[in-house]
Amino acid sequence: MQQGKSDRFSYLDLWLLLVWFTIGMVLRFTNLGDKPASSIEIATLGFGLGNGFSQIPLDKLISGETLLSPLKLDPTINSVDVLHRLFAESTHPPLYFWLTHWWIRLFTHSGELVSLEVGRSLSAIFGGLSIPAIFGLSWLTFNDIGASKHRLPAHLTAILMAFSPYGIYLAQEARHYTLSILWIIASVSCLILAIKCLYRHCKIPWWIVPVWVVINSLGIATHYFFSLALAAEGFVIVGFWFWQHTHKKHKLDLNYW
Repeated sequence: MQQGKSDRFSYLDLWLLLVWFTIGMVLRFTNLGDKPASSIEIATLGFGLGNGFSQIPLDKLISGETLLSPLKLDPTINSVDVLHRLFAESTHPPLYFWLTHWWIRLFTHSGELVSLEVGRSLSAIFGGLSIPAIFGLSWLTFNDIGASKHRLPAHLTAILMAFSPYGIYLAQEARHYTLSILWIIASVSCLILAIKCLYRHCKIPWWIVPVWVVINSLGIATHYFFSLALAAEGFVIVGFWFWQHTHKKHKLDLNYW
């Protein structure tokens, strides 16, 4: 469908999106360090620093200094050490822990105890970025309906993401969930582009394939549960194939598949 000027991204859309993004970021950074740290946050920060927890004795009384030692920055530890320590003591994929390692080094001095604000701020930033990301996904999904009707779902999803209590909660945890959300949004965007091409009986642009593979690989490297998103996308593709196969007006063309 040929889109008119009224269907294109405008300055008003940009300003409104900036408003939702700003509100979302303010909500995510408000009282960021006030909530007591959970055990899984401590684990994320400790493994992100490359220290681990195996050196803490469990069979005797220890001082607070010893207990908090995994949360102190050791500048001699590098990304390879983070990977080795993580695989030795945990089952999580490494990407977010690497990012946490580099992020903490920007704001923490040698031997200094990492602060919760610094540790959680990376997740808060990724959570804020999910607002324009979900806006873009909604715009991409509904931009064929015409008459500027795609603007409403795009802005509504951005507002919902900005004000989501659970989204804010996840963004204020030093965990990898908000980054996983970004990868899921990006992967589903590639899915939407592919489905639209199959619907229109046109070839999928060559660049979608490597981009989709890289996004999915990064998603798995962030959280293994990302595979659930891949499974959902697989069900959608199979369902669309079945719909085209049985729908008279949209015959299945294996050349494009």
